[in-house]
Formats: sequence, C-alpha cells, structure tokens
Amino acid sequence: MARPMSKRTSYLIVGTLVALIVVAHVFMWRSDMATGEKLMWTILNTIGWTIILAPVFFVDRWLDAIKARNSRDKDG
Repeated sequence: MARPMSKRTSYLIVGTLVALIVVAHVFMWRSDMATGEKLMWTILNTIGWTIILAPVFFVDRWLDAIKARNSRDKDG
C-alpha cells in the first residue's frame, strides 16, 4: 500500500505549480500578443485553476477537521 503524501510535499507541489503558472503568464504578457487576448487567456486560466485547486484545498481542510474530531473523540 502506498504511503500518503505529506503536507510538506503537497505544499511543494502546489507551490511549484503556481510558480510555473506565474512564469508562463509573465512570458505571455511580455510577448507581442494583443492585450485583449492576453487578458482573456489570463482570466480563463485563473478560472480553470480555481475550479481545479479550490475543491482540493477545501477537501483537504475538511479531512483535517474530521481527523482532529476523530482524534478528540478517541482521546475523550
């Protein structure tokens, strides 16, 4: 059975992903593409990553709360 990923590893992966996205957007905004098109792609990308990452973040927080509650119930 695979070992679960640590919080540190998860934060490192998400941080690297965010850094790569920011670098890609900096290069896009420095390109000769039309400003309206740059804005459209930036907004579309922001919405897409929010749809992907927000549920992951909220499920992780929910799972931490469940684990804390179960730990309290077991101790008390």
